[in-house]
Amino acid sequence: MINIRIAIDNKGNLGTLRAEGHAMNAEKGSNIVCAAVSAQLRAVVRALQAKAGIEAVISADEPGFLELIVKSGLGNSEWLEGATDVLLAGLLETERDFPDECSIKLFKNDLRS
Repeated sequence: MINIRIAIDNKGNLGTLRAEGHAMNAEKGSNIVCAAVSAQLRAVVRALQAKAGIEAVISADEPGFLELIVKSGLGNSEWLEGATDVLLAGLLETERDFPDECSIKLFKNDLRS
């Protein structure tokens, strides 16, 4: 099971994200759920890294684990809100299609508190 916890700030922007686990219904490297989640998470990480004015701390110390903390998005609130909306739409759709393999929990505060 892939468990993803996402905290959204009061402006609707991604604050923190923690993803852990693996989908287990296929051989390693052949799981559509793992591929979908991995692609979506990698895309948002790369977009955050490339966007000037956004500071994000990313930790992916082991397979099946990602922690992302958006520290600032000065002057980029609308962009960050859009990126957050796209990420949530994709992940929630993945959970809807594969509820036994992907779980998304949304929070309105920082996961670290």
